[in-house]
Amino acid sequence: MPFVRIGAITGLAGGALDFVAAPTIYPAAYPGLAFSRIWQSVAEGVLGEASYEGGRATVALGIGLHFFIALCAGMVLAFAMSRAEVFRRVWFVSGAVYGVAMYYFMQKIVLPLSLIGERQQDLKSTAIGLAIHIFIFGLGSAFIAARLLKGKTHASS
Repeated sequence: MPFVRIGAITGLAGGALDFVAAPTIYPAAYPGLAFSRIWQSVAEGVLGEASYEGGRATVALGIGLHFFIALCAGMVLAFAMSRAEVFRRVWFVSGAVYGVAMYYFMQKIVLPLSLIGERQQDLKSTAIGLAIHIFIFGLGSAFIAARLLKGKTHASS
């Protein structure tokens, strides 16, 4: 299977897992949090506060941005795992490290550079975000990539 396809599948699978997890877990922890608000908060990165007034269009934009970021991240993970067999062999460690790295990449680089800016998160939100990134996004993505790359020395095609 060509590397680009493996990266795309990895990214979209991780994005889909996170797409289900975030609107399931966060509203349980923060009662009253709407599905739409979660995805409008993603769109806030490019639209600012106006994202909360955009209705379905900004929900769709937020979902699209979410999957774009997941797709790019999946490509990076698949590339790294295609180059080092040890990353595939211990995919659970690779996935956990990848999940932590993605969480902090988003919190310390992407969000501060966006219209959201730097924000302090409460401990509960940080714990939930890290847990989702490690156990759902990270491990799920690494498992998919490891299985698709099984037996490949370099997935450069």
